[in-house]
Amino acid sequence: MTSYKNPGQNLVKLISVLRFAVLAATALVIFDATADSDMAQRIKAQQAMADRHEFDLPRDAGRKPVAAFAFLGIEEGMTVLDVGAYAGYTTEMLSAAVGPSGTVYSHNSARVLERYADGYYKRTMEERLSGNRLPNVRVHVHDYLDLGLEEQIDVAFLGNLLHDFYHDDGEEKAVNFLRAIARTLKPNGVFGITDHVGVAGRDNAKLHRIQTAVVKSLLRQAGIEVIATSNLYANSADDHSLMVYNDAIYRQTDRFFFRVRKVQ
Repeated sequence: MTSYKNPGQNLVKLISVLRFAVLAATALVIFDATADSDMAQRIKAQQAMADRHEFDLPRDAGRKPVAAFAFLGIEEGMTVLDVGAYAGYTTEMLSAAVGPSGTVYSHNSARVLERYADGYYKRTMEERLSGNRLPNVRVHVHDYLDLGLEEQIDVAFLGNLLHDFYHDDGEEKAVNFLRAIARTLKPNGVFGITDHVGVAGRDNAKLHRIQTAVVKSLLRQAGIEVIATSNLYANSADDHSLMVYNDAIYRQTDRFFFRVRKVQ
């Protein structure tokens, strides 16, 4: 039997119950939308393609493109930018994510395509795009500090690359690189940034890692703010002591994942 001796207390309990129900229902809707979205189905279909490049399959588990793109808010019909695409795994996944009405700019520098790994990245990209396999992809060969595409991009993605700019070229160039990406974004555009987590006291340059605090400082200097953080790529089994290409941790490193935007 309901007690009416303390109506205020009962009201608080009722509000709590209703609030929990609303949150549970909302969480269920979000989960269903993510799991069953058209974007997810397009990505899964692309992953199952018989002509898929041999480079890609081993990367699916570690890259988690469906969850990553959902976190970034990527939708069908968007114009997106894959910064430093290299062999093009993310480019192909983005192509499926935005669908035939969207556009993907697959960026590489001329140096990466022509000099790195004896032209491996250039050959792989050419194979990936041959026969008009990905008709919504535009090859975008530009210097990292002069990407063009000013205010044309809905979502940009930068994966595991900022540490190289910081360690090889210094803080100033790393900041200018981030600013170059920010300039490509539409007024409400965002970009995702992920990299291998480094810790203080280690030779992060040698390990190909970067401290999260350093990244946040670079972003602030570039006039960019973090608006969301995901633990999608977190891995507590990574003690941050191994070089990221070590077989014991390769493709399984502990990585931060930020959604960021230009300071409004």
